[in-house]
Amino acid sequence: MDGEHARQPLPVGFAILKGGIDPATGAFYEDQIGLTCAACHTGHLEYKNVSIRFDGGPAMVNLGEVERVIGLSIGYTLILPWRFERFANRLESIEGRIDRKKLRSDLELALQKIKAQKTASDGLLAGQGVADLDEGFGRLDALNRIGNQVFYTSFLDPVTGELSDPLLKGNFARNDAPVSFPPIWDTPYFLWAQYDASVLNELVRNSGEALGVSAKINMRAPAPGRPLFESSIHLSDIARFEELLRGTDPFSSAEASGRKFNGLVAPRWKDAQDRFKGDPAWSIDETLVEKGRDLYRSHCFECHRGPVNDPAFDAKWPEDSFWKPENPDRSAKGEKNWVEIGGRRYFNVAQLPVNVIGTDHQQSNVLTTRRVHLPEALGLNPIDDLNKAWGCGLSADRAADPLFVLALMDVVGKTIDQWNVANNSSEQAKQQMWGPRKNCQNPRVYLGARVSRNGKDKDVLALEPQYRARPLDGVWATAPYLHNGSVPTLKDMLLPQGRRPSSFCVGSRKFDPVNVGLVTKARANDAGAAGLTDFNVSLLGNSNRGHSFEGNETDIRRLPPGVIGPELSDTDRRALLEYLKTL
Repeated sequence: MDGEHARQPLPVGFAILKGGIDPATGAFYEDQIGLTCAACHTGHLEYKNVSIRFDGGPAMVNLGEVERVIGLSIGYTLILPWRFERFANRLESIEGRIDRKKLRSDLELALQKIKAQKTASDGLLAGQGVADLDEGFGRLDALNRIGNQVFYTSFLDPVTGELSDPLLKGNFARNDAPVSFPPIWDTPYFLWAQYDASVLNELVRNSGEALGVSAKINMRAPAPGRPLFESSIHLSDIARFEELLRGTDPFSSAEASGRKFNGLVAPRWKDAQDRFKGDPAWSIDETLVEKGRDLYRSHCFECHRGPVNDPAFDAKWPEDSFWKPENPDRSAKGEKNWVEIGGRRYFNVAQLPVNVIGTDHQQSNVLTTRRVHLPEALGLNPIDDLNKAWGCGLSADRAADPLFVLALMDVVGKTIDQWNVANNSSEQAKQQMWGPRKNCQNPRVYLGARVSRNGKDKDVLALEPQYRARPLDGVWATAPYLHNGSVPTLKDMLLPQGRRPSSFCVGSRKFDPVNVGLVTKARANDAGAAGLTDFNVSLLGNSNRGHSFEGNETDIRRLPPGVIGPELSDTDRRALLEYLKTL
């Protein structure tokens, strides 16, 4: 095509799903536009009219609003003749001659589907007497959305929109655990991914997310050429993307001092600072950095471990280096810093029980309380299936319906297996794509326990939800803070929990390099700009408590839940903040 008719690039985070055969219906579907990883994991900050974008950071996007606006846009295009003509003319300038009658029909069908889905979901929530929580900008209740897509929407009749089993209506859950989009640099090397340390295997993690953003899957009934769990997921591409993010093995260097991540890496403060030379807001006080390094070792090291890229830290505390296979404090507990599985090393991210760290517990509820009904035709028994396939060691569960997270692991595993069957994958190809890690639950969360009933001891499934910490490289570029995005700046994170902002606006990309994070309101009762999310910490799922430095107790063994260290002085807070900028 010439320049005038060249295809326009899609916005970051969108890609074309090529047309094919729907595995659930056998009908052909045309090319479609869908979301990619970049939609949620592309960071962007603005300062003095300079815009900086960085791969792998948390996006400042409101996907719920994107869905609403798309529906409204289609509706307005159908209602307003001039708008339809403008849209059709634009398509013709790109594609050539089009069938305008078919275009209108396709838009009407799309709008009908959107309306039907909205009406159905509203009715289900009304029947439960609940409503969705406001995810707003920069957050998504990804786990519950994935659950609704896989265990409710996938069972709907594609023609009538009805369910064959009324019990499946109970599989639909409100969005009540929104969390910030996590940064994904370093993630391929984490032993456990997600805020709640819920996913061990990377292929399962990425494939489950693909299903959550509406990849097509046959969950209804097998048919000739359409077996159960056949999907439109491009698993070979997903595995390739993960390897690109991973980069080469950092342990290929013999010396710890030469090790570093070289796949997707965190943005550096210095790189942004170079854009604003001479601006004191971006300057770093090296004297305070040295003091901050000592404070980090005293107050942050236990959970976030040694910094990824600080030679000065490693020189001062060589045995505590991030890159050491073992650190003395972990060895004393029988833990390793890095765990080797199948010839690969994975960083053993620290985990803390939710009630100890004291941050908002809504996310942890998804894994430990949500259950789903599974039709018998699927032949799924998650605990038995996972134990048989992977030796997960799960104890029996007394409930009739399985825990959502175990059911999802089972479905994703069978979807991957079916893809390998359909593509006649060799054993070597299967192993390479799966990687060396199992598709098993976190043993710290899903515990085996013994109980006595009627004079007999039985093994049962017990639950202790955990949140995991991650290394803090690039933390300066990941505001707002805590897993649910309830603290606007790093400075606020270092304040006692009772002194953190009770409300602030989210949605602007304007960056505050002094306090490190979002530009906040001058007064708590000020209104945010039109269109932004007014984040109120008193609402369900929005707690900004926990992970607090307060009081005078210095013995970490005697700190109350939610408190991780004594209150810092203003000077100490500034010093620690200066150091965190350098990571």
